[in-house]
Amino acid sequence: MSSTKTIDPEESQLAYRTCLGQFATGVSVVTCSAADGHACGITANSFSSVSLEPPLILWNIAKSSNSLDAYLQAKDFAIHILNADQLALSIQFARSDHTMFNGVSYERSAANVPILPNCAAVFECSTHKIHDSGDHYIIVGRVDRFTWEKSEPLLFFRGRYRKLGDKID
Repeated sequence: MSSTKTIDPEESQLAYRTCLGQFATGVSVVTCSAADGHACGITANSFSSVSLEPPLILWNIAKSSNSLDAYLQAKDFAIHILNADQLALSIQFARSDHTMFNGVSYERSAANVPILPNCAAVFECSTHKIHDSGDHYIIVGRVDRFTWEKSEPLLFFRGRYRKLGDKID
């Protein structure tokens, strides 16, 4: 058994990030339409279920994001849970410029939100609440529609992309 040292997160941001990296997460791309109609997308691993009744989910966006205003003003957005074959899509939407939709096929929902094809799941949401929290905003969405297909998820763990290994049943 290894020894552990309790660290104050204010003491070392790198150690704090490393500790957070011990939690494996799925990888998602969140899309919306900006006020001028252009498509916005961002890779996020901060997706979480909030409530079944009503159906609510949340995700976080950094205050430093180039697309921050679009997401804070959006009435609707979609969260796409990526499958294990969509690593390139995750990397493309993690870029900070506004060319991330170049070469990416998508359709528009009834609410004009870009919807990416072939994802493990897609949650089409209307913005329910936005909470100011530290260096991020927490965006809570009410799920209006969802779709899914049976596929293996793309994961993020210890600062690296991963795929599922052996099942534990």
